[in-house]
Amino acid sequence: MNLLNSLIDLIFPKICFSCDRRLVKNEKVLCNKCENSLEIITNVCDICGSILESENCNICQVNDFYFDKARSIYKFNDTVQKLIHELKYNDFKIIAKFFGRKVNNYFEKFSPFSKIDMIVPVPLHRTKKRSRGFNQSELLASAISDQINIKHIPKLLKRTKFTDSQTKLSRSERQNNVAEAFKVNAKFDVKGKNILVVDDVFTTGSTVNSISRLLREQDVGKIFIFTIARA
Repeated sequence: MNLLNSLIDLIFPKICFSCDRRLVKNEKVLCNKCENSLEIITNVCDICGSILESENCNICQVNDFYFDKARSIYKFNDTVQKLIHELKYNDFKIIAKFFGRKVNNYFEKFSPFSKIDMIVPVPLHRTKKRSRGFNQSELLASAISDQINIKHIPKLLKRTKFTDSQTKLSRSERQNNVAEAFKVNAKFDVKGKNILVVDDVFTTGSTVNSISRLLREQDVGKIFIFTIARA
């Protein structure tokens, strides 16, 4: 088996998902240089998780957030962007597992949330999921669930409205774009439950805030948001 693996590595060498350099022993997803370029976020607002540049959070001052706390593990730099792109459009599950391990380490070190009862991904509309073949947030939520041993409920939230890409929209346009785009699956009992909502990137928070507002109407306990990156 070792000989076969060596032959496969020779013909199809593993390369860094960020810089395309050939990976060496013990490098799985990124080369050491690119992995060291990942910037963990530490100095953040206790509520929205945005990077603090002064004592007061300018983001919270202009937004009404319905979640209790949000955190992101990395700043959105070139390395993170490439990883998320490969996960989002090319279905590289190894990247989700890589992030799952990193999130577990982050949770052990910083303990960002109190008791979590369930993990749910931000859902894709069925048309987009059918076209892409998967939901990257679902892959991330599943990988995190495996690492921290908390149940993952991918069907708790449904996306009922097909929305345009948020990428080039303003903050107000993003809010309008996702307004009333989701609903809670009535098959699940969420009353009093602490829910961790997982997505890939937190930009303005419009999507997760829309979901949080909906969950508030279901009389849940705490609502926590976790994303891989903060743009």
